[in-house]
Amino acid sequence: MDIGTLFTEQRWNILRNLAFEKTCPLDLSKKTNTTMANISQQLRLLEASDIVKKEKISNRDKGKPRTLFSLSNDYAYIISAMEGFAEKKLKKLDKFNQILFRAWFIDSPELEYFTKKFIWTIENAVDDIDFIALRDYGSQARVLIASKKPDSVQKKVKDSVIKKYDNSSKDFKIDVVSNESAEKLVKQGKGIFSSLNEAYVLYDSLMLTAKYGKRGGS
Repeated sequence: MDIGTLFTEQRWNILRNLAFEKTCPLDLSKKTNTTMANISQQLRLLEASDIVKKEKISNRDKGKPRTLFSLSNDYAYIISAMEGFAEKKLKKLDKFNQILFRAWFIDSPELEYFTKKFIWTIENAVDDIDFIALRDYGSQARVLIASKKPDSVQKKVKDSVIKKYDNSSKDFKIDVVSNESAEKLVKQGKGIFSSLNEAYVLYDSLMLTAKYGKRGGS
């Protein structure tokens, strides 16, 4: 299928749902307010394009779904329209680029710039990171990092001052906690989550933002 016709509104609605949880066709039909026949057709097309995958569940109780769909990989659909260069591409993202890409969705251009430079400073710790969120406090940004190995991550990441070409700067202060502690903070709305609309989630393999309805990205 041509990449330009892959992401129709209906398929996009399906992908948005699958981004947060494995889902059966019947539930997708209800959530997207469309027929089962249409959902089945769209899922077949997405599966043939290797965007989604299906999983057969054996020994399920009567009435429980026996087929679940999920995203097959982490992708970004990039469209460029600039002077001298106009292209579109579906790009598979590794873990580091997932984090970097989500910084593009920060709604403050200045914070976006500093955040992207900051992400490069924690590149060597990314493999052990399960959750990253930040909140802007003007001259300072507070960053919460969660991991199954917080002690290991703590040795690799440091508070840093990120500078811009015009000599402006922002201090990035990092707190590294266990995954359990991060979940508690998100659930209770404490720490950088005390004002939920100002917390930017850059990575969430724990699915805390989906579980507790908090905001991510922008």
